[in-house]
Amino acid sequence: MAKPVLLVEDELFVALDVQMTVEDAGLSVDGPYGSLAEALDAMERQPPGFYLCAILDVRLRDGEVFPAADRLAQAGVPIIFHSGHADRQGLEDRYPGALVCAKPCAPRTLRARLDDVIQAAG
Repeated sequence: MAKPVLLVEDELFVALDVQMTVEDAGLSVDGPYGSLAEALDAMERQPPGFYLCAILDVRLRDGEVFPAADRLAQAGVPIIFHSGHADRQGLEDRYPGALVCAKPCAPRTLRARLDDVIQAAG
């Protein structure tokens, strides 16, 4: 069974749209988690490297996603930032290899980023 994609997004309709895009790619989703606390709790229950990748919104209802992103990066999990508040250069500097999709993002753009992750993992 393929590894799931961790989805951290606090806007319900955006989360559902992203989840549908991931599932249309034939992948499963862990989440969506709408807060940093929920995401960190979910990650605590899984071994390092459990996720194929993570799709992360930067600003969540209880703060910024960076503590979760740091853990994922340390575990070697590819990160796709999906945010309307993204400083692309800052994110790419802090997380080399991370992909950034600015919201609003067309599903085909996000799907292309997922395909990049799948190809790199293959």
